[in-house]
Amino acid sequence: MRIKPFNVINHTTLPEITVNRLLVDGDPLEIEREMYFVCEANLSEMDEQKIGVIPLVVKNPAKVENIESYIKCLTIAQRRIQFRKANNICDFNYCDEMVIS
Repeated sequence: MRIKPFNVINHTTLPEITVNRLLVDGDPLEIEREMYFVCEANLSEMDEQKIGVIPLVVKNPAKVENIESYIKCLTIAQRRIQFRKANNICDFNYCDEMVIS
């Protein structure tokens, strides 16, 4: 499935990508070596799927029009983060990896 992501922070269109499943809020996406999280889906047009994403790193946060919306979307993504060690969930300080499920 081809999707057309757009950055909801600065309203820029990102390169079209292919995914193998329907995305939901909080899903991670790597686009051009940068991490984004799905934030809004706009399925109003039948022939294309537009997905709103937020970047993990925001430059110039004072210029973000709706920082509350960004924080809300980031919170949804954060709930899906797990810290693991040897495939078991562990405390943040004692883990080998961070996984976004």
